Amino acid sequence: WKTLIYLDADVRTVKNYPGVNWVGLSHFVLSSVVCAKDVVEEVSNILELGEDDASLFGGQTGIETGSPRLIKEHMLGKCKPFSPEDWPEVVVNSFEILSENHWVPCATIVLGLPDEEEEDINLTIELVEDLKKFESLIVPLFLVPTGGLMDKADPFTLQMLTPRHSELFLKCWEHNFHWIPILMEPFMKRRRARLGLEILLSRGIRYCERLIRECQNHYDYDMRRM
Repeated sequence: WKTLIYLDADVRTVKNYPGVNWVGLSHFVLSSVVCAKDVVEEVSNILELGEDDASLFGGQTGIETGSPRLIKEHMLGKCKPFSPEDWPEVVVNSFEILSENHWVPCATIVLGLPDEEEEDINLTIELVEDLKKFESLIVPLFLVPTGGLMDKADPFTLQMLTPRHSELFLKCWEHNFHWIPILMEPFMKRRRARLGLEILLSRGIRYCERLIRECQNHYDYDMRRM
């Protein structure tokens, strides 16, 4: 997280370079946001985020799980300098800081981590619910073993999907379908065919939300059976 303390200076340098119209980030770590809240605030001030005509500012980040046990077992460094038990609170606090400073995180959740149990999935569902109020995207991913997990786990596939996995998957997309129209608004304002795009987006989201309700109400979140 210490590298983040130099971010504001780097952003200022790049923003002031001749010909540069916009500065963006690719990735950031949630624990770093909590540790360096003042840097996040300064970056927002440098880029004048929050202006009506400002573009979206954010980056990709990893939540991966709401389970302290799985954080401790598979990704201990992700939560440092905090403890694995603090991870859900770190995620919520980070999202709150990002929201206050007009950053939009695109976060990932991983389904099928090694040794995952139903309680781990339940904790992740609870965490996704806690993040509802924050402008963001949460993307559920199936585990693809790489690095140290290459010989320890198999890829997670649709055939392994349990109803609790399905519920987590769909909760993430419910979150996204709430925020996507709001996040798309600045883009829409710059397009002549705004009305047509809004209608297409709205109908697409309504259709997907109808499928989610059907899976919930008629299949008890069993996506495989649906």
